[in-house]
Amino acid sequence: MMIALILLVVAGACKKDKSSASADLFYEVVINGYNVTFTNQTTGATSYKWDFGDGESSTEASPVHAYPGKGKYVPTLYAYTSDGRVTEGSTVVNIAKTSPIKLDDNSLADWDTISTFVVTPAASETYFKKAKFDYDANYIYCYFEVKSTKAANDIFDIYLDSDNNPGVGYATGTFLDAGMDVLIEGTLLDPSTVPPAMYNYAGTNNSWNWNDSGASEFYLIGSTQQDGTTLKYEMRFSRNKIKNLPASTGFRIGIQASKNDWSVTYGSLPGSGVAAYQVVFE
Repeated sequence: MMIALILLVVAGACKKDKSSASADLFYEVVINGYNVTFTNQTTGATSYKWDFGDGESSTEASPVHAYPGKGKYVPTLYAYTSDGRVTEGSTVVNIAKTSPIKLDDNSLADWDTISTFVVTPAASETYFKKAKFDYDANYIYCYFEVKSTKAANDIFDIYLDSDNNPGVGYATGTFLDAGMDVLIEGTLLDPSTVPPAMYNYAGTNNSWNWNDSGASEFYLIGSTQQDGTTLKYEMRFSRNKIKNLPASTGFRIGIQASKNDWSVTYGSLPGSGVAAYQVVFE
C-alpha cells in the first residue's frame, strides 16, 4: 500500500507539473513580398497573441500578415497556458519587394502580371513595340517586344541614369532629363558577335568618355519567343553591379537598338527626344 501511495503521489505530482509548465514555443516564417505567413507549431498553449512589430497584432494561432512596406521588423509571439503562464519568442523579418518574374521557366507568361512599369512607344517608333520593367532586392528585370529576329543579332545600347541626377552623367541628347551614368552595350542575344560590356561614365555632360567597368555576370537572358515579325525576350541585370544605383529612389533608362555593325540605328525607347523612362523603387 505504501508503494501504491508513493506511485499515486508521484503520478499526481507529475500531472500538476505538466499543467503548470510553460508552452514549448516554435513557429516558422515564410516571406512573400510584403506578406508573411506565420505557421505556429507551439505545444502546451491554449491561446496566442502576435505583435507583428509594425503596430499591428493578432490572436490567431497562425496568421498571415501584410506589412506596410519594406524594412526590418521584429515580430513576437506570446503563447499562454491555461493557468496564465506566458512564453514569448521574437524573430527578425526583412521585407523587400519580390518579383514574379522567373528567367528559368521557359515562359514569358509571368510578364502578364506586370502592370506598373510598362512602356508603349509613340506611333512614330517602329522598332520597339513594348517594354516592361520590374525588380526585386537583387535584380532589375526587363521585357522587350521588338520588330526583329534573334538571328539578326541587333546591338542594344542601354543607358542608365543610376543616381537619378540629370546634372551628373552623359547627356545623350536622345533621352532627356537624365545624366547617364552606366552604359550596357552589345549583342545581348548573341554575345559571340559583340560581347556585352558595362561602362561607367567618366566625363562631363557632353563628352563621350566611358570607362570599362570590368563587371562580369552582370546580366542574364531568359526566354525568347518569335511571334511573326515580333521578337519577345526577357533579361535581368544584377543590381550590385550597377554603380551608384540607390536602394530607394530607382533609376532612369533609355535604350537604342542598332544593326549589328552599328551602321543603322533602328529605334529608341521610350523614344528620341523625350524624357528617359523612370522606374521608381517602392
